[in-house]
Parts: sequence; C-alpha cells; structure tokens
Amino acid sequence: MIVLDTNALVRFLVRDDPNQAQAVRELVSLAEQKGEPLVILTEVLMETVWVLERSYRVERKAVADFLDALLQTPIFHLPDEQIIRSVSPKYRASHGFTNHVIAQKAHAMNAAQVFSFDKNFQKLHPGFVTDAVSAY
Repeated sequence: MIVLDTNALVRFLVRDDPNQAQAVRELVSLAEQKGEPLVILTEVLMETVWVLERSYRVERKAVADFLDALLQTPIFHLPDEQIIRSVSPKYRASHGFTNHVIAQKAHAMNAAQVFSFDKNFQKLHPGFVTDAVSAY
C-alpha cells in the first residue's frame, strides 16, 4: 500500500510539472496492474482542496468534480470515504471543504460541539460550531 502526498496528488491533477505528473500516472498504472490501492488520507484531501482553490484558483465545481471522481475510482482508497461522501454535496453547495470535514468528523465522534472563532465555520454549521464558552 502506498499513500499519496498532497504534492503528488496536485501534480497528478494540474500537470504543472510534466515529469512529476508522469511519475504519478505511472504509479497509478502500476497500482492498477497489481490491484493495490493508493491511499489518499483525509488530511491530504483537505490540503489538496486548499492548494487547488488558493494557489491554482480552480473553481469549486471543478474541485468538487475531482472529489466525486476520486470516490468513484476503485484504485484510490480514502480511509474516511463515508465522511468525504457526505461532505462532497455540502462543499459543492458552499465553500469550506475543510470546515465541513471537521464538522463531520466531530459528529462521527459524537462531539457536542466544535469550538471555533471562525465566523464562516459558525455560519456553515450554526449551533454546532460556536465560540461561546458558556455552551460548554
């Protein structure tokens, strides 16, 4: 099993370094031939979405399409697949992929709330994300 890092996944997608992009394509091909999954950790996905949006100015719809494609490609294994599946439509409807993932993971842990000063995060998940100490 091999875990892909953010820079490898980004090279694979944007192909801004042809040699590195080719190396990742070869790795994917070899993994498919061997029937061995390539793991994409949730943290790597979160970082990749951020890099695509901020550094490469990729539209949210295109990033959401990429996430959906990953979920449909058997060679890629996402340890938090169910969380990513539940987050994908929310992200498609509004920015904040990382915030959506954090909220879903917190829900999965049966957290009562998420404490955060991020006003956008609070707006995405009102009542669940708060900066009120009294809520504790």
